[in-house]
Amino acid sequence: MIDLAFYQDGARAVRLGEEFHHNSLTIKCAQIGRVPRGLAHEWSQDRLAAETLALLREHGQLIREHVITDIVPFDEGPHLLADLAARRHAIQAVLAVAPL
Repeated sequence: MIDLAFYQDGARAVRLGEEFHHNSLTIKCAQIGRVPRGLAHEWSQDRLAAETLALLREHGQLIREHVITDIVPFDEGPHLLADLAARRHAIQAVLAVAPL
């Protein structure tokens, strides 16, 4: 699991710890503007951004088709998060301000 969210008040209802222990979930995350731990000796912020853009240019459509399972209007974001906290599954959800 790659988590790109920011949890101002924590995320107890998401229950990532339970998933980690019961389903062998691996969590990779980094703070905003920081390269994940263990990669700083090889990766800079600029390299990480450039590689991400290159990946999206080359494989963006495949990622959209096979990785993003939910695209919901931005205004429905709270409902989506409540559904996810209630144990609904999504591989990747995107909050869209305009149709993708």
